[in-house]
Amino acid sequence: MSIIFTKYETTTDIVFGTSKFDYRLTTDDFPTDTQADFAEIISEAGGSFNVLRETETTDGLGNITSITQTSFAVTGWITDITKKDRKINDLGLAVPGNRIIYLKHLYNVSDVVKEGDILEDRKSVQWRIEKLLTEPYLSETKIYIKAVIKSINLGGSV
Repeated sequence: MSIIFTKYETTTDIVFGTSKFDYRLTTDDFPTDTQADFAEIISEAGGSFNVLRETETTDGLGNITSITQTSFAVTGWITDITKKDRKINDLGLAVPGNRIIYLKHLYNVSDVVKEGDILEDRKSVQWRIEKLLTEPYLSETKIYIKAVIKSINLGGSV
């Protein structure tokens, strides 16, 4: 990857706040490299979680006829909520039992975590996804998924 500079010739008038130069990258593979680096970190430092999702089937009148439970595996890393997470504090989500989880950005199309899904860790402690936070984009490319999770029955995970 290299940087190409372009100079725009102008008259003798000096205009402040306008750059006479511009740049572009010959190849922009930084978001892809960042996704791969993050996936490697999560694989080494994180753990495996089973995502449990209940799907309701309704009839023509809206009555629930059956509930099926599906599950798939994701890799994530749970951390405590820090003081730097001011957005979470403003949302009222920084309460005892809540933590932050970082998940890989891409799985199968049907295996995307949603709010309300239940994560089960290796010690069978269950966590509910309370809120998906939308911030980790780089050049319009999603690097990872960040979510606030709540411990069910306030059980901790090691």
